[in-house]
Amino acid sequence: MNRLHTLSLVTAALALSPLPAVAQGAAQANRPEAGNPEQQRKTLNEEQARAARAQVEDNVAREQAREATIATETARRQREETAYNEAVRSHEAAVRDYEAAHAQWEASNPYCKRNDPVKCPR
Repeated sequence: MNRLHTLSLVTAALALSPLPAVAQGAAQANRPEAGNPEQQRKTLNEEQARAARAQVEDNVAREQAREATIATETARRQREETAYNEAVRSHEAAVRDYEAAHAQWEASNPYCKRNDPVKCPR
């Protein structure tokens, strides 16, 4: 349970971190203040394109991390379910063996079933 909780916290932290905004702030610091309006437009477009690419890469990385987390959790759940089912089958087999042995013992010792303490071989 702790591992799942930790993975959830890491995923939430990654989802809430403002990485693209930091990239945009750094790009804005390099922007020329005055000059050719056409050059300013091209510069701004390039900055926006870089920020968009960074955001897409970030989104892809987060989606891959999410899918990996889901796959890991699904595999863990399947392993636990398989182990549980095997334990249940083993227990049921042990109960059946006990009941069969007990029934055989009762059939071979009818005095015990009648509560005869003298003739019952305990």
